[in-house]
Amino acid sequence: MLDSWFLLIPLLLSLLAGLGAGLLPALRRRTACRIWTGIFLLLTSGCMLYAALALPGRAFTLWRMTPEIAIRLSLDSLSRFFLGLVAVMWPLAGFYALEYMEHEEEEHRFHAFFLLTQGVLSGLTMAENLVTFYLFYEAMTLITLPLVLHTRTRESIAAGIKYLVYSVFGASAALLGIFYLNGACATLSFVPGGSLRDAAAPALQGIVFCMILGFGTKAGMFPLHGWLPTAHPAAPAPASAVLSGIITKMGVLGVIRTVFYCVGADALRGTWVQTAWMILALITVFMGSMLALREDLFKKRLAYSSVSQVSYVLFGLSTLTAAGFEGALLHVFFHSAIKMTLFFTAGAVICKTGLTRVSDLKGIGKRMPGVFVCFTLVSLGLIGIPPTGGFVSKWFIASGAMALPSAFAYIGPAVLLLSAILTAAYLLPVSIHGFLPGRDAKLPDLTPVRVGPLMMIPMGLLALLTLLGGMFPDRLLAYLRAVSGLIV
Repeated sequence: MLDSWFLLIPLLLSLLAGLGAGLLPALRRRTACRIWTGIFLLLTSGCMLYAALALPGRAFTLWRMTPEIAIRLSLDSLSRFFLGLVAVMWPLAGFYALEYMEHEEEEHRFHAFFLLTQGVLSGLTMAENLVTFYLFYEAMTLITLPLVLHTRTRESIAAGIKYLVYSVFGASAALLGIFYLNGACATLSFVPGGSLRDAAAPALQGIVFCMILGFGTKAGMFPLHGWLPTAHPAAPAPASAVLSGIITKMGVLGVIRTVFYCVGADALRGTWVQTAWMILALITVFMGSMLALREDLFKKRLAYSSVSQVSYVLFGLSTLTAAGFEGALLHVFFHSAIKMTLFFTAGAVICKTGLTRVSDLKGIGKRMPGVFVCFTLVSLGLIGIPPTGGFVSKWFIASGAMALPSAFAYIGPAVLLLSAILTAAYLLPVSIHGFLPGRDAKLPDLTPVRVGPLMMIPMGLLALLTLLGGMFPDRLLAYLRAVSGLIV
């Protein structure tokens, strides 16, 4: 019983930490706020990691809304994966923010909502059923909105409104599906392989497609991807990092729970829903890469990159194969590490030099060599060059596609390869011009820029994780194979 109660600890700790940072006058002082935030980031993440590693199978009911509907937390194998992901990535972004936010006003407010979001994500990843998932999913949107709005400029307010409108629309489509699945499934609890009563129900496929689109909105899937390139340039860099690295993955989690734990992959295999899903994912992969290539604003280029790369995950899932599923979850992990590092490097450039456009970054590698070594390493991972983690995940996604008995066995890998080439085209020139600007380049300033350890250490750790994870993926891959074996 005490083990089950422990699932509440991350929620309670983050609630205490966030309210304290936002409301206590003593924490308006920068030093006190930073100490408070750092302590609770570590405490909450430590509890999340302990739960993910040591408490498999535990469950706890928060309350019952009706005799049939319970707000309930549990730790199945998928929950443990996503909970561990948040536990590892979130404090790195939090400590990065401690230095980055020094140049922002009302720093305590940002840290307050950042801490609250961590708790909401712990509840979201541990949700035992669709109703619980939806409750925390909506809470995540509302709690992360102030992170986008933080600077309160006209641009950030417009971006926040767009983020909210897209998110509410997507969540409403998902809610429609929950109403339907309440009668179509034996239970709204997550059951490996699904609990569908009648796979031939006439409205089922349309409802499931609506849910994929709804949750896919948060993941940035076409045609509801527009909030991502608008929100990222307006938000502070730490918020951009977690929006791309973590928050988009909660949309992916919603798709996984719907398709593999409520409806079941067999009900969709070979249907128009699978075909449409694959088409939309591949359109997003290609479109995001093309738009990133054309974009000069540094953070917006990375935002379009996220649009493309998260749809690698969605495409892997849409194949409904074991290899595709394993590759998708591998890409969830490695993309989180890679994209957070890329936004960290962009934030370091903006924070320390004020430069915001790629065209202005010639010679920047000479001024910030450590930052751009990390940028280059994770860029190779995003392209998919071995032995980085991005190569491993994309290998499995392509393998899943090639197992399909349709034209997508060729179209899918071809689009993924084309996107990889485009990724190299929009990332590698940043590094090349950063370190080798050319003899004729006009460089107004080559003064070295100091980046503090609170910003450098998270970048370095995530870059190292991208490399080592690709070199030694066996343990993670074995775990994901066990997960896929239950549902695909």
